[in-house]
Amino acid sequence: MRPNRKSPIVSHESPALVWFFIVAGAAFVLRLVHLLELQHNDPLFAVPQMDSLYHHQWALAIAAGREFIADAFFRAPLYPYFLGLLYKVFGANLMVVRIIQALIGSAGCGLVYLLARRLFEKSQAASHKPQAGSKSGVHPSSFIPHPSDAVPRIAGLVMAAYPLAIWFDGELLLEGLLTFLVVLGFLLLLRSRGIDRQWWLPGLMFGLAAITRPNVLAFLVLLPIWLFAEYRPRPAQPQTTPSRPQQSGAGSKGLAGNPQALQMARKGARQHAAWTRLGFVWGAAALVVLPVTIRNYVVSKQFVPIAWQAGTNFYIGNNPNSDGVTAIVPGTRTDWWGGYDDVKRLAEEAAGRPLRGAEIDRYWLGKGIEFWRRQPGKALGLLLRKTFLWFAGYEASNDRDLYAVKRYSFINYLLFRSRFLKFPFGILLPLALAGVWLFRRQWRRFLLLYLFAGAYSLSFIAFFVCSRYRLPIVPIASIFAALGLVELVRLRSKALSWPLAVAVAAFLFFNADLAGAGRPGSQVQNHFDAAIGLHEQGKDAEAVAELRQALKLDSGVNVLSMEADLLAARGDFVEAERAARAAIRLYPFDAGGLGILGNVFAYAGQFDSAAVYFEKMLERAPYELKAWNNLGNIALLRGDFAKARYYYEGALKIQPTDAVAMYSLGLCDYYQGKAAEARARWQRVLELDPSFTKARQALEQKR
Repeated sequence: MRPNRKSPIVSHESPALVWFFIVAGAAFVLRLVHLLELQHNDPLFAVPQMDSLYHHQWALAIAAGREFIADAFFRAPLYPYFLGLLYKVFGANLMVVRIIQALIGSAGCGLVYLLARRLFEKSQAASHKPQAGSKSGVHPSSFIPHPSDAVPRIAGLVMAAYPLAIWFDGELLLEGLLTFLVVLGFLLLLRSRGIDRQWWLPGLMFGLAAITRPNVLAFLVLLPIWLFAEYRPRPAQPQTTPSRPQQSGAGSKGLAGNPQALQMARKGARQHAAWTRLGFVWGAAALVVLPVTIRNYVVSKQFVPIAWQAGTNFYIGNNPNSDGVTAIVPGTRTDWWGGYDDVKRLAEEAAGRPLRGAEIDRYWLGKGIEFWRRQPGKALGLLLRKTFLWFAGYEASNDRDLYAVKRYSFINYLLFRSRFLKFPFGILLPLALAGVWLFRRQWRRFLLLYLFAGAYSLSFIAFFVCSRYRLPIVPIASIFAALGLVELVRLRSKALSWPLAVAVAAFLFFNADLAGAGRPGSQVQNHFDAAIGLHEQGKDAEAVAELRQALKLDSGVNVLSMEADLLAARGDFVEAERAARAAIRLYPFDAGGLGILGNVFAYAGQFDSAAVYFEKMLERAPYELKAWNNLGNIALLRGDFAKARYYYEGALKIQPTDAVAMYSLGLCDYYQGKAAEARARWQRVLELDPSFTKARQALEQKR
């Protein structure tokens, strides 16, 4: 393939900064429109759920200066601390936070343009500078046939309009921040290679990315491959000027008179250069991670480099009941805190003693390894299924069903699935593979991206997969897809056959409904999410109607729980008790059912019966905050302040930032004549959760 010298990849008429702002500006406009539509249409816009709720609660604690969990970090801390900083500056204003995230995501799209541009920036020089044997100092391997100056622009604009990137920039999730850090890290690595200094800068970026998502460490482990490829020993150049006559004696044995020794010396120097640069990258990354590791050891006395969820996640994706996608440990509750508490409880029951987070993680890691040892065939089949789902065009959802929530904004037209096409990833990946094929002989130029895509992908396939986890490889796919698209248009028919065959084969394979990809999922969660949003808006009758629709499809314990609570709050105790007993009958090992029935009796004023079921719930789930708080409420209503304090303080031992327990302890103080202490507690409640209206009302009324 010959270079097209008439269309250099970098056009002097289009400065990089101009196109950076064009791409970033277009991306921000799309994200802002999306947010405005969500604010108007999405019932959960102001009500974070699952992972978003966890990040929200953690950030509130950070903004208030309170410890969230008295243990090593369960999840990587950078995004919650970033969110907490925004809450500290702007308050817990979710719209402001989302706009700032949109700005970061938009800048990331501009960086994708710059990254693609830098990957090809030397190809113009190849059209004018001499090749092998020249004295220009530019090595021939740095020249590749450039496709078109359109490639960086297309790649940036694809990322700007990519519907999953738009969606996750508007969620309280870390994907947008992580993608920005990763692409910036790539740019800084290429910049350091070009100027051969400041290697610590990309190290800082990838260190920050690692404490956002620890899977990035898999790439850093493989980084030496790229550096040694870049600083590999060069072939010895033939001498073009006559050398001086060698002196006899010891001088004749020097490097100048020994070509083999000279080659060995050059090789050693190149290897030393690679190790030196790697030391700067790894050292800077380690400096970022080290404070997190030290903090984890101080609070837990366990070695936890970043977070302790790896073993738990490994078992989620490697157990006899796993489908490779569902992020729930078998036998635990489906809500975030219920599942978290059950993971701790089951591990502690097996050990017969309380465990720290790292010990819990080792327990679940061991169970995952045991699954591989006992059922290797099933485990291997599950691994293959996860591999396909990771690369398939179908978007496997995690927190919310992406194909259901897309209707809330214009991304409804950018994200869709059919029997033969899963858009957009089902188009993006085949085009990207065509681009990889076309430039397979120039693999060294793209080795950095190949290493990241491979290491990062494998680090998830070994655990479990979903769409949002693969977002950081979308910029890489966008660059190669733009490359493939432009070249497929430019190539003549004779040269078109193989790359076109690669694209068509990939399209047919990755858009196929294999391994469950493409099959419509259950609509239960969609109805349940709608019910939560309607309840938050005070539309309980409509919320109950949504729950009834969900129950027609599946009698989930979370659906029955919410139905019972809403019915009891409306005074329909007969129907509420029916729903609660149905949950206990259908899910006898789920502690949530006991709590449901306890709530119904509490609403009905039957506190003795309610206390019995809350105590049973605590026996089965000792970390269940609702049970501790509800038992405290019953004791408070009876005027037994000592017992009430016991339960509220028990809740705070489990979660020091529990605003409900803190507020209720303030009530105990107030009723016991300790007005100053009560006001101090209620002020702390508002620091933890500014939206806690009862605490605000209490402070206003008790002035």
